[in-house]
Parts: sequence; structure tokens; C-alpha cells
Amino acid sequence: MNPIIKKEVLFSLRTKKAVAMQAAFLLTMVALLWLLWPADGIQDLGGQEARRLLMVLCIGELAMVILIAPAFTSTSITIERDRNTLESLLATPMSPLSIAVGKMVGALTFLVLLVLSGVPVLATLLLLGGVEATEILAISAVLLLSAMHIGAIGLLVSVLASRSYRAIIATYCILLVIVFGLAGPAWPVSGTLIRRGGPIAAGIMHVLASMSPLEAMLSILTPDGPYAVGAKGWPAFWQLYIPLSILMTVGVVMVLLRGLNRSLIPARPREGLKVVERGHLTGRSVLYLFFFDPRKRKRNIGWWQNPVLIKECRSRRTLQLHWLARATAACLIISILLMFLVNISVQVFAPEGTSMVSNIATAIGVLMVVLIVLIGPAMTSGAVCSDRESGVWDLMRTTPMPAWRIVSGKFQASLIPLVLLIIGTAPALIFLLAFQQALMPNIMRILQVVGITGLFVTVLGMFFSSVCSKTSTATVWTYGVVSAMSLLTMLALLGGGVFGPRFIETVFVVNPIAAVMDAAGHQVMQDYNLLRPYLQIMAAASGILFGLTVIRVYQLGKAD
Repeated sequence: MNPIIKKEVLFSLRTKKAVAMQAAFLLTMVALLWLLWPADGIQDLGGQEARRLLMVLCIGELAMVILIAPAFTSTSITIERDRNTLESLLATPMSPLSIAVGKMVGALTFLVLLVLSGVPVLATLLLLGGVEATEILAISAVLLLSAMHIGAIGLLVSVLASRSYRAIIATYCILLVIVFGLAGPAWPVSGTLIRRGGPIAAGIMHVLASMSPLEAMLSILTPDGPYAVGAKGWPAFWQLYIPLSILMTVGVVMVLLRGLNRSLIPARPREGLKVVERGHLTGRSVLYLFFFDPRKRKRNIGWWQNPVLIKECRSRRTLQLHWLARATAACLIISILLMFLVNISVQVFAPEGTSMVSNIATAIGVLMVVLIVLIGPAMTSGAVCSDRESGVWDLMRTTPMPAWRIVSGKFQASLIPLVLLIIGTAPALIFLLAFQQALMPNIMRILQVVGITGLFVTVLGMFFSSVCSKTSTATVWTYGVVSAMSLLTMLALLGGGVFGPRFIETVFVVNPIAAVMDAAGHQVMQDYNLLRPYLQIMAAASGILFGLTVIRVYQLGKAD
């Protein structure tokens, strides 16, 4: 037996994280089955209730696989780098193929077991009728192939990345594009773009949409639904997904082997710092260096300034002045592009109805929330644990600074990039006032939801950063909680008539996407009152998490 397989499988199955994820997965599936099971086992003749129940369970299981996969695969190789054991591993007589197969099998074993443990829950629906055994087999095949495909992508990112938290962030971003971006042309939100082009363009978009596991699952559950619209004359999405996922997995493995075959390149050393004497420079050079030179001589920290914030701004690359200037320029470019797209969209769709401008405002608000959900954990999850990993924390806790001041400095440093992001994308919303001035209250409500979401994501990442000892673990937990709030709660809409309005409203009070849609006045959320409860819950949760973070930092500051 491959020794890496034995080591990785035993390591993944013995961790508390694996037990907790397995228990959460099964409890969620059983809870959904218990809540949605027809009263007294009575089923309608058409089997519509069983179909709705099947949709909720399958989409929920696929979402759990997508959320859990990066936690096990994207850190498979980077953790060897973090522990300085990768060189020893490559020095063994094992070939790169054996190492790749061992890592991949070890990482995918838990995902495969997770999918297989949910098959009996799906098979229970056969008792209600309306669901065929072939559908259960097709769904199980899509889930297994999705787990292997996503796991292979995470493993490839783990080979290419240098740090575990960077690999996790990159994997989640890639999955977002694969799962949602590729499926967009087949959805009503794009006007079923897949049917508007010529036969060649439609075929290309059909193949690209078939690469999305979500689109493949929807084509099985609702073959005639609005979210499974394909090109004319082409097979169903799931029928193409099965061979395409196998080919993509093989291709990813080939690239993975090439990455392992490369010789290890040592990390580039940091550039030595140089002191720039301003007295020997011209006026133009002084003006340039004052704004953009990161190596200039710094002034002493003022008594009114937070030393931790200044330290983060001077040491963290994303907070240095020249990088902030570049980020501001990028945000402005994004704003200009968004305003350009808004102008085109309004000119094309505005004659169809006055609500089209409101729908565009909803789309921009959702985009802002999605960007915060994607970028926020990356900016905050390493606030405290990164210092613990690098040894800086041992120096920081010897200072006389109280815990609340340390947390405050970390909080401000983590919030600055998100504030720039909000400022950079907000002009696209304000630009809509030129077409419909009555949207001013909606835009203000959207900005409130976006602001409180950024505040909550920042505090949540800091909390997990103080609780966890590794940046990768804190990143996984932060992304997991935020993704569950944003994506898993949207499964209530798939239940159709199964879930009551009161239950859906209760679930949606913690969903930032639903809250921003309600703030924009979208028709889907007009039956729910989400804005005020969401703002109150997020504000209270942010305050509680901030207090818990201060307490945890105070405990970490004590002597060993």
C-alpha cells in the first residue's frame, strides 16, 4: 500500500474537524428530511412534494461538498511546506506519481465517504414515490465526480501556492467561477444568453455550462425548469458533465504531476530595507517618495495613534501606501466599468419596465455583498494567528498595550481594504439616480446592508483568528460560516411550497444576499421583512464577537 494513502486517510479521519463536519453534514440532511417529510406519510399523486424534497436535499448536499472540499484538499501540499517536510517527502524513493496519488486519495477519501453517507438519505425518498432509482444513481454519480473534481482543483492549488491560507482563498474563488460563473448563461438572470447566440456560440456556452456541478445537478432535478435551459439539439447538462468532469480531473492531475516534478525553488528573500535621506533629493523626488516610496524613513508614532494599526500599515503589504493607491485606482476602474455596464443595461432594458432599474440596483448590491464575502475573510482571518505563527506575538504581548487596543488596531487594519472596496463600487449605485431619482432610499438601504456585512465579516474573521492557532484553519472557518449564511440559507427558496413564509423569513434574517435584495425592493423578497432584523442581528453579533475577541486576546497575552 502507498504509505502516503495510509497516513493521509488515518490523519483525516482521526481529526476532530472531520468528525465535526461529518456530524454536521448528516444532522443537516436528517433535519431537512424530518422537517420536509409529508405529514402521516401521505403523498400527492404527482409526487411534487418528493421532487421538492429531493431538490433541497441534493442541492444542500452539493453545497456542503463544495464548502468542505477546500478544507481538506487545498492544504494537502502547503501544510507540508509549512511544516518543512516537503523536501523530505520528495527525497524519498517514491515517484511524483505515487506522491500525487497518495495525496489525492488521502484527501478525497473523506469527501467520498461524506457523499456515500448521504446516499441512504436520498434513497429514502423512493418510499414516497415520484422519484426513480435511476435519478438517485445519476445524482450520486454527479456528487462523487464533483467531489473528485473539486478535490483535484484544491490539490493543484495547494501545489502552486506557497501558504495554506492563500491556497484556500484561491480555491474558493476558482470554485465560485466554476459553480456559478459558468452556469450563468443558462439562467434567467442572464436572459437565457445560451439561446440568443448562433449555433456555434450556443454550443460553446452549453459545454461551458456543463462544467458546472450545480448546473449538472439542476438539469437532473428540473430538466424542464428555467435554470436548466440548454442549447437546442445538445444533450442534458449532466450527461456532458460526467465525461467532462473525468477529463478535467485527469488534466488537473497531469498538471499536478508536472508541478511536483519541478525542483523546489527557494522562497525569494525579502528585499533589504534602505533609508532614504531626504536632504539629498530634489523637490520632485521628495514629493514622489512622500506618497509612494515604502522604504522612506518613518516618523515616530504619535501618542494619539494606535501602534498596532501603524505596525500593520507598515508591515502588511496590502496596507502600505503604494498598494493602497493601487487598490484605490483598481476600485475606481471597477466603478467606471460598472457605471458603463449600468448605462448599457438601462438603455437596453429600461423600456421593458420601470422595475428594470431597480433590478439593476439589486444586481449591483448583490455583487458588492459577494465581493465582501469573498475578500473579507482573506483580509481578516490572519489578523492574530499570523503573528502567532511568525513569532511576532511573543514580542507584542510583552508590550504594555491592553487587549482592546490590540484588537482595535487589528480591526482597523482589516477594515481599510473593505472600506476601499465599498467606496470603489458605490458610484455604480449612485449613477442609477440619473435614471430614476426615486431609488435614493433603496440605495441608502443597500449601503447600510453592505456596510454592516463588511463590519460583521471583519469581526468574524478576527474572532476565528484569535481562537485558531493557524491562519489556514481560521480562513476555513470564516469562509465556512460566511458561505453557509450566504448560500446554504438560500436553499429555502428551492423548497417552493414545502417551507412556509415564516420559516423562510426566519432563515433569511442572517443572509446578506437576501437582506440586500430586500433593501433594493426586489419582488422576490417583498413578502418578507428582513432589513431591520438583519441590521440588528449583525450589529449585535459584531459587538459580541468583538468582545469575545478582546477576551481571547487578553488570555493569549498572559504569560505561559
